[in-house]
Amino acid sequence: MKSYLIFSDLDGSFLHHQNYSYGKNDLVIEKLKKNNHQIIFNSSKTCSEIRIILKALKLTMMPFSCENGATLYFPKTIFKKIKKSQSFEDYWKINLTNKNSIKWYKILKKLKKDFYFELICDLSKKDLLKLTNLKNIKQMLNREASQLIIWKDSKKKLDEFSRMIKINYKGALNQGGRFIQISSPCNKRIATKEICHIYHETFHDKYYQSFIALGDNENDREMLNFAKYACVIKNKYSTPIKLNSLKKNVFYSQKEAPWGWQESLMKLNKKLNGKINL
Repeated sequence: MKSYLIFSDLDGSFLHHQNYSYGKNDLVIEKLKKNNHQIIFNSSKTCSEIRIILKALKLTMMPFSCENGATLYFPKTIFKKIKKSQSFEDYWKINLTNKNSIKWYKILKKLKKDFYFELICDLSKKDLLKLTNLKNIKQMLNREASQLIIWKDSKKKLDEFSRMIKINYKGALNQGGRFIQISSPCNKRIATKEICHIYHETFHDKYYQSFIALGDNENDREMLNFAKYACVIKNKYSTPIKLNSLKKNVFYSQKEAPWGWQESLMKLNKKLNGKINL
């Protein structure tokens, strides 16, 4: 029997937006793994942050995407050497962006003269704890391909800033639940497409071509629109996502994360006549 590729955001989708609890989602993951479904985290979090979560959930055999699709990681135990990949510890790593985090830091430092924003990596540990409620700030700051900012200027200036990043520096803005990410153009849809391609190239017909995606925020929108089955997790801390008006097979949770993650998968399982086997 075929299995599904299940792509999921983390903060506000799989994890509680404020305290980062995954509730009983670990039990759901165990059921999914028994049926060989692939749980692929596609998050704005860093590689360091995601690897800690994967270890806790016993998902280290799964690939993942970090920093909003900037970098992809495939475990060597499951995947052979992938075209255009580099070896990184136990993974094959694929960079989908041009500039690294150091280059973006230098660019943003210059732009601070003309725009009012805060660079996350320049804030004190105390301020970062208030903003994120994270215990381990170090992992969040360990960025490879992007920088995070807090915008404090006007909407008009943000539009000007966005144009400048795009035209002058060949970059892009990704609005997340708390911060704006600045990087070379990348998003979760591009990352999802690349991971799907590598799965089907490696395993052929073992997995359904139609995949599942779960998300809660604006930076998940393109991934959700691209998925055959889209699960939108309720999040009172952000503006509701507007998917394409003609989009079918959309499942909205009534509960927030982490409970909404299981709820939406249960709804989808019913629609698919129990094919997910939850």
